Amino acid sequence: MHIIWDFNGTLLADAQLGVDCDNHVFDALSLPRITLEDYRAHMTMPVRDFYTALGIDLAVYPYETISRLWLNRFNRLAVGAGLVPGALALVARLGSAGFTQSILSASYERSLLSQCEALGLTRHIREISGLHDESADKKTDIGRRQLARLGLEGGDCVLVGDMVADGELADALGTACVLVSWGHNSAQRLTATGKRVAHSLPELEAMLEKMRAGGMRRDAEAVHSRGSQGAHARAGASGRAGRVLRA
Repeated sequence: MHIIWDFNGTLLADAQLGVDCDNHVFDALSLPRITLEDYRAHMTMPVRDFYTALGIDLAVYPYETISRLWLNRFNRLAVGAGLVPGALALVARLGSAGFTQSILSASYERSLLSQCEALGLTRHIREISGLHDESADKKTDIGRRQLARLGLEGGDCVLVGDMVADGELADALGTACVLVSWGHNSAQRLTATGKRVAHSLPELEAMLEKMRAGGMRRDAEAVHSRGSQGAHARAGASGRAGRVLRA
């Protein structure tokens, strides 16, 4: 069984850092500050829609300006945010238990590789994939290429992420999915997707082991998802495109 890890918010404990960087930008532009709860309630992809949801007029405060200021600060501080406590040990333990693992992110790959190396993840991961430039590539495209390089089908994999958009990505790639509630979206939004939601690393590990033992069955998840599709549309975010930094 292969695990595709999202990075930001799932392995990297950067949700509060994201809020701090936003507030740093908002202070510079004389815009209202937000809380972590505000952030998790509204954070979506593409990221420009997040700012619109906060009531920011992007005609007055251009998205490109906000993004540049945000990235400049975030990239200096990302490694210092550290991994989710226990995440490195979990990744190592899963590898020893026979799981193969990769990281899939809509962050710039150059920064992603540097951060993963600094945080001790690289030696446990078969492939780390992100954006190479400011192209229009979406995380779905990056994911399909990663699967092809690894010789895997979606049905061989489970995607672990922290946002509604990760559930949509899993659907697009044909993988199973577990969402985690300690990242960039609230537990309420994640639960509304009908996907499995883990609230701790031990719970996540137990889910992954159970899914492997069950041969990657997704029947119950699929039935729940179809039955709740209309309600879930309100909570969703379209694929991970836009600012390439919070994957």
